[in-house]
Amino acid sequence: MAQFPNVNRNLTFKGKTHTNLVVSEGAAPAEDMIISRTNDAETFVYEYGPEGNQTVVLAKGKIAEIVGAEYDADTGFHKTAVRQAKDGSEKVAGVNLHNVYSRRRDGMHSHLTKPSLFTRNYIEVPLFETIGALAGDGTTPSLEAAQVLAEAMKFGAAVSETGDAKLQIQHGDYVVSDRSGNFRKYAKGTDAPEAIVGQVWAKETQLPPAGFLQYYTDLVNPEMEEFIKLMSRTPSPGLPADGTAAAFPYGAPHTIKGWKPEFEKMLMGAKMAGIPFLTDGFFRAQETRNFAVASAGAKDANVEAVRAGEGTTFDAAANKLVVAAGTRNAAVFIKLKHKIDQTKLANLVAQLNGKAVNANDLHVDVVNNTVVIYLPENESADAVEHTGLTLTVPMVVDPVAGIPTGWDYKGSVGAIRILLQK
Repeated sequence: MAQFPNVNRNLTFKGKTHTNLVVSEGAAPAEDMIISRTNDAETFVYEYGPEGNQTVVLAKGKIAEIVGAEYDADTGFHKTAVRQAKDGSEKVAGVNLHNVYSRRRDGMHSHLTKPSLFTRNYIEVPLFETIGALAGDGTTPSLEAAQVLAEAMKFGAAVSETGDAKLQIQHGDYVVSDRSGNFRKYAKGTDAPEAIVGQVWAKETQLPPAGFLQYYTDLVNPEMEEFIKLMSRTPSPGLPADGTAAAFPYGAPHTIKGWKPEFEKMLMGAKMAGIPFLTDGFFRAQETRNFAVASAGAKDANVEAVRAGEGTTFDAAANKLVVAAGTRNAAVFIKLKHKIDQTKLANLVAQLNGKAVNANDLHVDVVNNTVVIYLPENESADAVEHTGLTLTVPMVVDPVAGIPTGWDYKGSVGAIRILLQK
């Protein structure tokens, strides 16, 4: 459509034509919006956000609703304001595309401080599906348990309850917003049709998925790594490759302890660990356990073995440590069955005699998955007893290799795929 007439012809000019009809496609409308002052979504800090401003006010994947027009202090105009949707929201407009960070007056802003909503895309969100009430007997249907797990994950998710067909999400179900902007099943006759955000096309709960992801392994072989390092520089007569052994001028250096047997055992599938933090199921396996070191061996769920140092004995049945007379460097070594969570070492706490063990007397051997507790010296003529040894340890309990990154959350049973319909 021409905007101006052809002045070379004998036409009467009556003004320009109107061409500004389609602003953008409807899948993600190009509207300049702001976060409403009524938005009460729980804020959190996202470490990988823009430097200097990492506070998220509306998370990725959350359902958003339009609340009207509000004054924008940056431009001096009123603009469309949105907020995280709630249970029963009927003005839902779509799903937030990316994390929206807090804005500061007179500060530099970008698209990361403004919401952008998807309306008709096909999306996937992790599914949190539980059985029974949060604190109950596993028989009372309730969405609360699933909602608590989903809210802890922070980003957009779906919640479902297997104890009630009205609460359990299945293929073909329509979904609406729950109390935290997550997806829940639409209840016909209870929820307004205007509240529908989309329809579930697929529900995937087969963890881990079949495919190559589960076969990624974490090969840790210090001897092989050292061998490869030494191969990178050629030894010469009179100048040992590593500075410790006799010269070996031809090819790879001589090694006393071979790396090959351990390497071959790893190749036999003994350690399907997955790619760290990507396909190893690390986050959904995070768990903090509090237990008394009262026994050791196969029957203990947390402790693999307990060894006492010189001059110290450990009574497993009574959970008691005895330090002999004249012992200065008493210690106890507690090897755990589950891998210690290295990202939360500061949360590891030990108690002895009803008191917390001083941080200077507590050591965590991450390589050997062992907690070491140093006991007070005993310079008296009699043995000294210490009782009530307990540990609070953040662990990675039974991770499953091969889980996709988007499903790796505590309580997640899989994912659902939704065709948005707004």
